[in-house]
Amino acid sequence: MYQFNSRVSYSEVDSNLNLTYFDLVNYLQDCSCFHSDDVGVGVFYLAPQGLGWFVTSYDIHINRMPKYMERIVIKTYPYQVRGMLARRIYTIETENGELLVYADSLWVLMDLKNQHPARLTEKMIEAYPEDPDRPEFSFNRSKLKYNGEGQQVGTFIVNEIHLDTNSHMNNSYYIDVTRRFLPREDFSTITVNYKKAALLFDELQVYLVELEQGYQVVLKKDDEIYTIVEYK
Repeated sequence: MYQFNSRVSYSEVDSNLNLTYFDLVNYLQDCSCFHSDDVGVGVFYLAPQGLGWFVTSYDIHINRMPKYMERIVIKTYPYQVRGMLARRIYTIETENGELLVYADSLWVLMDLKNQHPARLTEKMIEAYPEDPDRPEFSFNRSKLKYNGEGQQVGTFIVNEIHLDTNSHMNNSYYIDVTRRFLPREDFSTITVNYKKAALLFDELQVYLVELEQGYQVVLKKDDEIYTIVEYK
């Protein structure tokens, strides 16, 4: 297990003083990055080898969103670290131990030059031992599907500010883009499937599908699906 402490800032909250979905995902991502770099297999280890981690899915469950000025503890538990893949569980808690958010994620290690999955090195595998005290949660790992019945509600162009160190749109911005088209923002689960990485100046079409419970937001380009996000 790895953890870091933070305090929800004014720049991270919405008009109701709740942490935004965008900054929620950033906290998960930052926890992963801090962990990897602190154990010696993060950006400074990967970049010279032309490697990078791509997240392929998030399954986020929200009991309560952290609020402005609230002190929080973000934890991550890597598991099933083998081959070309790794999973991580996350929790966000108050200092008093109230569980606010828990999530699961799947990551693939990529050769950035050839854009193909790469095998983890022994050093990487050894850096992420499984924690026997990892919390047990129920997650839905089924792949999201788009049935083509959505209505186009907007477009979005990827700019420099949206890029990460892999020169792709940062995974948190997919959340930021899709949530703008939601009629409301009081959901208890966010499920994300990343299908294709968006690049600089890509123009993505945004489609909204109303579900029995919640909404599905799809980012597409030339009939190719880039990301599917379900808010329920």
